[in-house]
Amino acid sequence: MKIANKTNQLRQLAYRLDPVVWVREVVGVTPTEWQEIFLRAPRGASVAALTARQVGKTTTAAWAIAHAMLFYPGSLSVIACPAQRQSAEAVRRVKEVLVKASAKFKSDNVYALELENGCRVLALPSGDDTVRGLTVDAWIIADEAARLTDELIAALRPMRARRPNARYAMLSTAWSRTDPFWTVWAGDDPSWIRLNATADTDATLFTPEFLEAERRALGEHAFKREYFGVPGGSEASLFPWELFDRATRTDGPVLPPGPAFQPTGEAPMRIPNPFHSLQAKGLIP
Repeated sequence: MKIANKTNQLRQLAYRLDPVVWVREVVGVTPTEWQEIFLRAPRGASVAALTARQVGKTTTAAWAIAHAMLFYPGSLSVIACPAQRQSAEAVRRVKEVLVKASAKFKSDNVYALELENGCRVLALPSGDDTVRGLTVDAWIIADEAARLTDELIAALRPMRARRPNARYAMLSTAWSRTDPFWTVWAGDDPSWIRLNATADTDATLFTPEFLEAERRALGEHAFKREYFGVPGGSEASLFPWELFDRATRTDGPVLPPGPAFQPTGEAPMRIPNPFHSLQAKGLIP
């Protein structure tokens, strides 16, 4: 009996220390490589995950939050999405994991869960004016972070100011090169853990037949954005820089220069493309 109790205590310690082991043995799912790194992010970490559609980013966040709720009594996690109904769906994913782990609930509604050990998870509204003032000590999840407003992102970051061990994660598919997520993803801040789960990084995510069907249905630009993590340019312009480049490019003649083209010895004129400097800085594709 003592041996059995000791074994169970060691197993619970292993589950607490390694969320990946817990997900495998309790949830019954084998995480992929990027999911393992996400789950094992050290306390206080900032994580940016660029993903394709349907690779399990919300599910991964749900695993992480459920693990924290079971093993860190009294902790608070929050989930922010472009719409509160999406945040509520993420909370529902957390509940499914907790039910599988036989957690004991104190309260359970569409936008919040609380366990008997005092842990909570909240589905935040999409506006920043009603989320300020929260103190989070477990996970701050910004799901589809590219579609969140700068104001909401600014409201999320200070939530761990007094709890430096809280983890902050931005998970998103690509959108534009000026959105809050891409600013972090393309930035040079070494404190961020950057994870990539797009179709070009893992050939097992989608079949070639599925990807080809999606390419035909969506068109090249949307296809690359949704599955390969290639963002679009500024959505304010109807004309991408490639189109401007082609329209203003002046190629030199194939024949030797002469009076039919321009005076001999003068270099071909070229209209400057103002987008080149922006492209070199990574501000547009």
